[in-house]
Amino acid sequence: MKYYRTILLAFVFIVQLAPAQSEQDRIEAEIINVQRNIVAKLTGHEPIKGKKKLASRSTKSERKATADFLFNELKDSGLKPERDSYNVQDKKGNQFAGTNIFANIPATNGSDEYVIICAHYDTVENSPGAVHNATGVAIAFYVAKKIAELENRNKNFMVVFFDHWKSNMIGTRMFTKKLQKDGVNIHSMHRADYMGWDNDEDRAIELLASNLSLESLYRIESPVPIYKRTVATPESRFFSNFGYETVTLTAELKNADNSPFVRQSEDKYTTVNFKYLASTTDITYKVMKALASQ
Repeated sequence: MKYYRTILLAFVFIVQLAPAQSEQDRIEAEIINVQRNIVAKLTGHEPIKGKKKLASRSTKSERKATADFLFNELKDSGLKPERDSYNVQDKKGNQFAGTNIFANIPATNGSDEYVIICAHYDTVENSPGAVHNATGVAIAFYVAKKIAELENRNKNFMVVFFDHWKSNMIGTRMFTKKLQKDGVNIHSMHRADYMGWDNDEDRAIELLASNLSLESLYRIESPVPIYKRTVATPESRFFSNFGYETVTLTAELKNADNSPFVRQSEDKYTTVNFKYLASTTDITYKVMKALASQ
């Protein structure tokens, strides 16, 4: 009798657990479906428009095609994207013309605070730029899409795709100047890079946050290990110099669990672990959802 009672209890437990597991599987499948499309187009795995495939996102024409693609993807998702174009010269006389793509997701309570979700979309020459940084773009895109679907947002959100990262972060610098000129009240800036490689399949991430509150929020929402990053990235230092609270997410650089193909010709779509990318994306979305409710 005791044996049958044990079997019955185990069956009840499995039945109760199955809906939660299937719901998480559904969420993961939804994220992967969206992100495969983004990463495939950005890396030249699939045509970005018509028969045109990108070799990398480094030349003027490739970056324009990328900017147009991201603009249209945001628009098709129900957002109202805008172009922030610039044409500037550095101290050495080099000319830089490019376009940042962004979209506002308004608060529903009249707040003037903005949470910014961002990633750079260009690459170094001769690299498809999958892990660096099509995956970061895919995270920002999906999270923005889902945040826009929330009925209530106690903060404004903005998704930004920066041009010209490889050229001394010109795109980032120009957009930050725009934010200052427009007097945008920034709550925090969140970005991902080097995401998509998970050789040990533990789904762990590395995080650099400018304050304990933001770091704690990610840890609360994360079912996977989070390692604290100790070395600041150029972008995090740049944002901090303007007094912005920032978060940077990467793969496990600390434990050398990062793509060996970064900035190389083999940084391809086929090297991306989409389950890992979906896991990190879901964590980021839950953090943004928590911020939207504060």
